[in-house]
Amino acid sequence: MNTISQLRLAFVALLFTTASFTTQAQLKKEQPIAKDGFWVVETMPKSQQSIVRFYTNEEKLIYEETIDRNLNIARKQTKLQLNVALEQTLFIWNATHKVPTDRQWVAVQFEKK
Repeated sequence: MNTISQLRLAFVALLFTTASFTTQAQLKKEQPIAKDGFWVVETMPKSQQSIVRFYTNEEKLIYEETIDRNLNIARKQTKLQLNVALEQTLFIWNATHKVPTDRQWVAVQFEKK
């Protein structure tokens, strides 16, 4: 093999290696999820309201809030905002083991700034 063929082979190998690492890095990006508990968003068709419910990992309802907007849970930002509200709810739940009422944790997260 001559030097030019070896350089081409090395270049092609370098390209494949770089592409492989790039693909692995993209696959490792995970969706934002909460560490404890989970949330469920319910929006009726043709409605401008959403009901957000927060649960513990044991599926115990710990908070429910109705907000006057549709939530697009496919958006990463929406998931992050819901997770922040969930963390607040879990903090209170773990401290008191009471379902908080008259709070606006979800609505506050989605106020226009």
